[in-house]
Amino acid sequence: MQRLDPDDTRRPNVQIAGSLRAAILTDEFRPGERLPSGKELAAFFGVSVMTVQNAIHTLRDEGFVDTRTGSGVYVRAQANLPVEEGTSHPLEGLASFLFEVGHLKNLKRAGWVMLGVPQPESVADHTFRVGIIGISLAQMAGADVGRVAALCLMHDVPETRVGDVEAVGRAYVTTAKPEAITAHQTAGMPVETGTVFQDLVAEYEAQDTVEARIARDADKIDVLLQAIEYGKQGFATDEWRENAINALRTESGKQLAQAVSLTDPTWWTMFGASYAELRSSTRAAQTRKA
Repeated sequence: MQRLDPDDTRRPNVQIAGSLRAAILTDEFRPGERLPSGKELAAFFGVSVMTVQNAIHTLRDEGFVDTRTGSGVYVRAQANLPVEEGTSHPLEGLASFLFEVGHLKNLKRAGWVMLGVPQPESVADHTFRVGIIGISLAQMAGADVGRVAALCLMHDVPETRVGDVEAVGRAYVTTAKPEAITAHQTAGMPVETGTVFQDLVAEYEAQDTVEARIARDADKIDVLLQAIEYGKQGFATDEWRENAINALRTESGKQLAQAVSLTDPTWWTMFGASYAELRSSTRAAQTRKA
């Protein structure tokens, strides 16, 4: 938790709510965990218990915590933003999430921006091919194809809220954990649906299953493919290619990366040659008929 900043013009209860909110989002306080008592928090922040209670009330209204009479204040497993009774559709939270996911179509991949690519791919562009790669790798490895595809689809969804931070920025910027972000992205949707999305992100981040490792390799192979494609356009992408290959962990991923590295990305040239041959054959046939 961050203590109060004397230069911050916000009211103390607003600062305290922000400090506790950040601590929850970064897993300093984990889901189900009890927060320090009101007296302990008041002593830590140097304020009255009433000020702390006002901050807790804000977090409760936002869906970050529950108050249990006689027990204390606990971090919620899933944020559930309250809405006025009788005014919302039961799938409103899911609909809102789908609008949010659409933002990935507008979010440019930061690494390629740094490289100077004038119109770089979006996160959604990247995710689409990651899914296709994941399906391929899963089949090669005998893994669950559907699970890998789902993991690939979800792996960058938390970036709607924190952006796509490139490698240089990651050395300086600390963001909330993807699992915490997903918990809040899925707020308001049916719990069973939200749990599906949360479990996928948690599995991908934990890397404890073969499907999660394949999905991460699919992410790296798409970087390799894109680096080769941008390299063909004259951009210096050798570092991106090398880093992507070195990050691979599965045998199927390494095999596919080798094939990708040896393949000409201009896949359409063969059709140009075929078209010329087809025109020649058609003209010869027309001449014979004449």
